[in-house]
Amino acid sequence: MDDASFEEELEAGADLVRRLAEGLPTVVDMLREHEDDNDEILPTIFLGQVADWYVEAWRSRPAEPNAFKEAERFTVRLAACYPKVSPAEQNMIVVGFLESLPNPGAPDRACIDSLPDVLRGEREKMDSPNNGPGMGDGGTGLY
Repeated sequence: MDDASFEEELEAGADLVRRLAEGLPTVVDMLREHEDDNDEILPTIFLGQVADWYVEAWRSRPAEPNAFKEAERFTVRLAACYPKVSPAEQNMIVVGFLESLPNPGAPDRACIDSLPDVLRGEREKMDSPNNGPGMGDGGTGLY
C-alpha cells in the first residue's frame, strides 16, 4: 500500500471516530485526550480505548447506569455505520473495538451480549472455533 492511500485511510478513520463521538461527552473527552497524547487521531488505537471504556461502563452499570447508556449509544452508532463504511474502516472497527473486548471465558465476557446485533455477530464469528485465518471474514479479507 502506498503512503498516500494509507494516509487517506487514516484520515477517513479519524473522521469516522469524530462523527461517532459527537454528542457523547465521555467519548469526546476521550478523543481529545487521545489526540493530545498522540498529536493525531489513531483510529484503531482510539477504538481499543473506547472498547476498554465500554467494558468498564458495562461492569459498573448497576452503580452508574448513565455511563453505560452513553456506551450503548456509542455502540448503536458504531453498529449503524459498520455495514456502510469501507472495508478498511470495517477492519479498523474489528481490530480496534471488537478485538479489544473480552475473549470467551474472560471476566466480563457477558458484555458482548449487550452489543447491537451486527457487532455481536461479528465478534461471535471471530470467536468461532472454526474461524481460522480468512474463515471469519466472509471472503472480505477483513481481520
